[in-house]
Amino acid sequence: MFRMGLTLFFASAATVAAADPHPVPPPLKAPPLSAFECRWTDEAPRVDGEGGDPAWKRAEAISAFHLPWLGDKARMGRTATTARLLWDREFLYFLAEMEDSHILAEISGHDAQLWKNDVFEIFLRPEAGKPGYYEFLLSPNGSRFDAFYPRHDAESLRTGPKNGAFQWEAKAKIGKPGWTVEGRIPWTDFLRTGGRPVIDETWGLNLCRFDYHKDWAEPELSCVAPIRKRLIGPFFHQVDDYATIRFKGPDQSAKPFGLARREPLTTSTVSGFPDPPPPFVAKRAFDNLRPGFPICARTIPGTREMLVIAQPRSYGPTAVYRVALEGDMAAGTPVKLIDTPGEGTAYDIAFHPRWRENGFVFFGWNGKLPGKDGKHSAITRHTMSTKPPYTIDPASETTIIAWPSDGHNGAAVCFGKDGLMFVTSGDGTSDSDGNLMGQRTDSLLAKVLRIDVDRPEAGKAYSVPKDNPFIGARDFVPETWAYGLRAPWRISHDAESSQLWVCQNGQDLWEQAFLVKGGENFGWSVMEGSHPFYPGRKAGPTAFTKPTVEHHHSEARSLTGGLVYRGKALPELAGAYIYGDYSTGHIWAVRHTGAEIAWHKKIAITTLKITGFATDPDGELLVLHHAPEGEGGFFRLVPNTAKADTSFPRRLSESGLFDSVKDHRMVPGVIPYSVNAPFWSDGLHKERFMAVPEGAVGWNKSRSWDFPDKTVLVKSFALETREGDPSTRKWVETRFMTRQGGEWYGYSYRWNDAGTDAELLPAGGADAVFAVEGGRKVPWHYPSRAECMVCHSRAANFVLGICDGQLNRDQTYPAGVTDNQLRALEHIGFLSVNWAGEAGAPKDAAQRQQPGQRVAKATGMLPRPPAGLERFANPYDKAQPLEARAMAWLHTNCATCHVEAGGGNAQMKLDIGTPLAKAGIVDAKPLHQTFGIEDARVLAPGDPSRSVLIRRMAARGANSGQMPPLSSAVPDRAAIELMEEWCRSLGKPAISP
Repeated sequence: MFRMGLTLFFASAATVAAADPHPVPPPLKAPPLSAFECRWTDEAPRVDGEGGDPAWKRAEAISAFHLPWLGDKARMGRTATTARLLWDREFLYFLAEMEDSHILAEISGHDAQLWKNDVFEIFLRPEAGKPGYYEFLLSPNGSRFDAFYPRHDAESLRTGPKNGAFQWEAKAKIGKPGWTVEGRIPWTDFLRTGGRPVIDETWGLNLCRFDYHKDWAEPELSCVAPIRKRLIGPFFHQVDDYATIRFKGPDQSAKPFGLARREPLTTSTVSGFPDPPPPFVAKRAFDNLRPGFPICARTIPGTREMLVIAQPRSYGPTAVYRVALEGDMAAGTPVKLIDTPGEGTAYDIAFHPRWRENGFVFFGWNGKLPGKDGKHSAITRHTMSTKPPYTIDPASETTIIAWPSDGHNGAAVCFGKDGLMFVTSGDGTSDSDGNLMGQRTDSLLAKVLRIDVDRPEAGKAYSVPKDNPFIGARDFVPETWAYGLRAPWRISHDAESSQLWVCQNGQDLWEQAFLVKGGENFGWSVMEGSHPFYPGRKAGPTAFTKPTVEHHHSEARSLTGGLVYRGKALPELAGAYIYGDYSTGHIWAVRHTGAEIAWHKKIAITTLKITGFATDPDGELLVLHHAPEGEGGFFRLVPNTAKADTSFPRRLSESGLFDSVKDHRMVPGVIPYSVNAPFWSDGLHKERFMAVPEGAVGWNKSRSWDFPDKTVLVKSFALETREGDPSTRKWVETRFMTRQGGEWYGYSYRWNDAGTDAELLPAGGADAVFAVEGGRKVPWHYPSRAECMVCHSRAANFVLGICDGQLNRDQTYPAGVTDNQLRALEHIGFLSVNWAGEAGAPKDAAQRQQPGQRVAKATGMLPRPPAGLERFANPYDKAQPLEARAMAWLHTNCATCHVEAGGGNAQMKLDIGTPLAKAGIVDAKPLHQTFGIEDARVLAPGDPSRSVLIRRMAARGANSGQMPPLSSAVPDRAAIELMEEWCRSLGKPAISP
């Protein structure tokens, strides 16, 4: 690989034999060009050694192969060489055609000393001023040599240049009157130096040729770089003398959006908020404490340390950690104390009121109990040292109380002022109380339990307090304090007011919080909160108690119980019960006198996945964020300094986005788009636009993209008053999704009857009924702002419909240009792509980014051409594959909820990236309503009549179990037919090829 001796064989042109068939060219009158172009291609050439692809005709012909080191006698090479370079998102392409009447190709093998034969050579230096450069050689027999040199010096060359493997492809072909080489080098081969170039970036280049001939005394070397002098040694490596190659971008002349390059939109007035902002915002606490997926935290009494329950992923086994705090920082790293027994999931922690005396700490969890079948919820007691370092003795574990439970587990625990323990239990299943436990009184399930752990009965770890409300009642388990719960998540007791609060996750439509009193019946599953759920089911013997507060699923999907605040930092919240929602991130406060609600309001809008509330050692509020390590952790509420923005546009005509509202024509720079798999909106026509005032849009693989602040996504809905006649379309609604201050918000505008403008609706939304031809009435719901965020959720990355799979389609634009939407957006500079991150880190460290070298540049180019990116099927196009159509419909209409952490409480994942076998729908038993279907399945292979999924798609109306639950009053008949056909196909045996 080292060629120090090679150039010692050079002789002057005068020594060449007279019979030379290639006479020495005369000296150059002027130096050849040393700055070249590598042009973009949308048509990838085939690597076949032919060089016949049309793409090569657009490449610059580089034929300046000369001997510049001869000074005044510098001349061209004796045999003609013409090279061409092209590039695209994935590869650098090269083609070299060499005249040669005598081809020497005796040496073979990868990384052999190919330069002792005829060879074509490429040198690339990615950045001037950075030392690294590459060498690629190809001989006429197809043998290759490749190398990365971290720097240019004799020692580096002598000790060997190989640094990891390369994946380039090349082919050589010998013909008349010479030979041709053609190849492509993936940009991942350049990850050592930041990978792919960006448009108009300049790299150092040297293209070289070793040319042997039987009639020549010496081989001739020629190159395109202006090498000033020939040094002893491998002088083609003189990187400071290299020519340059500029990477030219795609042709912008088509202008599908009327733009050659995108410019920031300056006319938008959609900024700020039309309503007064909530009084508080979330701010991270303990910045250096970011555990993965924290569930619960409790301060060790009288210390500045906490116990934290966390888990490595968003579900599954947990562990308990001890964390020391110093001010608003963690002092050192968390110390793991114990794992949850049997790989269970712990939910709650409670210290005994006399912990300093007995060291007892209690954990509520669910999992496998020794000697028992199935999963159980349990409260267990451990002994903990009451002096530093506060360790827990695993051998001290004692089960206090347990009950069978496999879903809706409860297992929250707290102590009352009298030292008695309160425990929650759920209905024990993920179904719609399929075991009918909600109103059963003879079971520990679906209740708030009250027990005495200090005075246990014989054979038990607790006793039943004599003043429990159902003591002596024959049909009640005596531990019952209250009953009729579905899925309680958190219980807390306030010593000052003696208030006991429980939050509960609802089923189909409602979330609840209860100020609990002894003897109450909360109604599940006859009721869902204060609303009938299964009114025909047998109720318990006591009257129902309505929730203290209740939230529709339009604003909350998974309530997380909190605590009554008694700190000093937020005096306006003193004495208020603080609780939040896992799915929406919203936080509320309610102050209750014990007899009635004094006030109740939303106090913060966050992006947190709230699993719990806690107090720090100073008694100040903490909010737990359930996210991966580095993202999860603890937050505080701090006053919100934002003010209501009275300039927020109240009409579309004030938004600065419409050139003509009446004609629904947008201003230049507002980008139209369409999708492959549209969300069902009762058959209305929709038009969609993106308005991005400043900043590029962050591209993400197979998920929604990331937009900068002040972005406005526009979607308008039009009703055809004569079905099937586009000329009768009447605009009824325009929705804005806008990102302000790092958060997304949704707003609806209702069009006037004249179709000249639309007016901003209040936060609660509205309903309307439109008359169409034939006297038919069409109901239409304008969503509330909270409803917008149910679908545009954190789990869905807030933005729906703007991702590769949806936008990867051809579109004809107003300018008359037809182009793929992704390519069109890429070409105008709309995107920001982390190409190096998308390329992935090679396993071999020598192939990764190397220190001191060029680093990856910000780019607007996609990692691959659109054909190599995800593309959803059109559910309504019968020419496309059946299953792909069905999965695309489910992804668009269902996966915003039915995805990990999406809020859908059925155990299935319907995003298109989840394989069907893992989606949890085929031949799966329903976890909620079965609609009375015998042997029901979510999707029964071969039998649509037993498929609850299809039944839900067809259902509409309150308490009907319809899916999607929002935004539709009319079933999607075409989609139902699609699902029925797909369902029937699943029952057919596979056909062998």
